[in-house]
Amino acid sequence: METLDSFMERLSSPSPAPGGGAASAMVSITAASLVSMVASLTKSKKSYSGYREEMEHIEKKSISIRKELRELMAEDEEAFNLIVKAWGMDKSTEDNARLRKKEIEKASKTAISVPWKIARASYSIIEMAELISRHGIKSAITDSACAGLFAESAIKGVLYNVSINLKSIESVEFREMEEIKMKLFLENASEIMKKIDANTMRILKPEVEKQ
Repeated sequence: METLDSFMERLSSPSPAPGGGAASAMVSITAASLVSMVASLTKSKKSYSGYREEMEHIEKKSISIRKELRELMAEDEEAFNLIVKAWGMDKSTEDNARLRKKEIEKASKTAISVPWKIARASYSIIEMAELISRHGIKSAITDSACAGLFAESAIKGVLYNVSINLKSIESVEFREMEEIKMKLFLENASEIMKKIDANTMRILKPEVEKQ
């Protein structure tokens, strides 16, 4: 498995892949790691024994999602390479140009599907971040909040990639459906982040809640 230093080295190189999609997945892995940390800290405290089972479930799930996201980082890079390959196809004849256009659209749909997988995994993380911001150990509330912020950022990042790849899709109906899906997905993620903010402020500034 590639090391973090190796990935960052490649990310900062002139090569267009890995890019924003893989980087967003890495951000989401960071979010999942924070979720694991808070869940682990919480389940070990007697005063939070009522949430031990929930925290154990969250910890297990976050570990599974981290593994999934590591695989999706590579998948996202592979999807981009398919687009590069399609763009490089011969277009000197009408038949070749038609085939090239078809392959570009096919590759673009693959490059749309992978970010959606990352977005869904990240959504699971932001949901868990909200749970630990409510039931997790209070001394780690800012870690829970950071997990939520990072997961939301990852969602926004990969959905930017969906948007740019939609430009290569001919079907208006497909593009419109994707735009609707993205709008609803982002709105839902934003609503969860608002809950995380509220949970965080109840601990950081309890005097505001009393007013």
